[in-house]
Amino acid sequence: MHSLNFPSISGPLRIALVAVLAAACGLAFAPAAHSASALTIYKNDLRTSDGRGDIRQYGSKANCERGGSDSAFRIKVGKKTRDCYYSIPVVGRDLQVAATARIFKSTPKKVKPKVFAAVSLRQGKNGSRYQLSVYPSGNRYRVTKVSGNGNKRVLAGGKAGKAVNGFGEANRLTLRAFNDVKGQPAGSARLLAIVNGKRLAVINDREGGKLESRDSTFSIGADQNATGAGGSFVNLKLGVPDPF
Repeated sequence: MHSLNFPSISGPLRIALVAVLAAACGLAFAPAAHSASALTIYKNDLRTSDGRGDIRQYGSKANCERGGSDSAFRIKVGKKTRDCYYSIPVVGRDLQVAATARIFKSTPKKVKPKVFAAVSLRQGKNGSRYQLSVYPSGNRYRVTKVSGNGNKRVLAGGKAGKAVNGFGEANRLTLRAFNDVKGQPAGSARLLAIVNGKRLAVINDREGGKLESRDSTFSIGADQNATGAGGSFVNLKLGVPDPF
């Protein structure tokens, strides 16, 4: 395998360029839909102040509190807020995002039935995105597509049994989205959703090309007001599908 070197470029810009070029290479090799293997282009365990310092809130209007411990990036949802998103300092389209999340047991009782932890790809400032969410209440999951006009469509979801852990327990979320899959119409996207190592959904979206944004995020929120919900994230990774 050839390495990519950018001797005069460093920091987030270098990472962004690696993401773009590596994704382009991945398209040529038509990565397998059922594999979670990926070439890592960004890695952050979120366990140090420097690592957590790489992360910024996505959008400034939401009332969100962030914090840290010796072991995690912590989030608490403020008053009259449904979602708290945090961005990853990498841009790209055909990517795979993975993170380990916990929703705290201290989350208010009235919020617990609807609260979720999530990772998202192709997120835009207009709210568009592909999102994989896990709900500790009922051990459920959901893959959602949100268009730029605000329309939401559930692509997959339901009870996942032991694949999704409950409150206070860790859930490893992995979401992949890539375009131009062999045998699919031009501009379509294939999504792969995995939780705690179990593949829960493989989805072909014929209109995947319409999601043109390139941001990736992780978040805590609820289907309704999430005020008081709390949780944490560790072991954040972003990669491109491994064609080899």
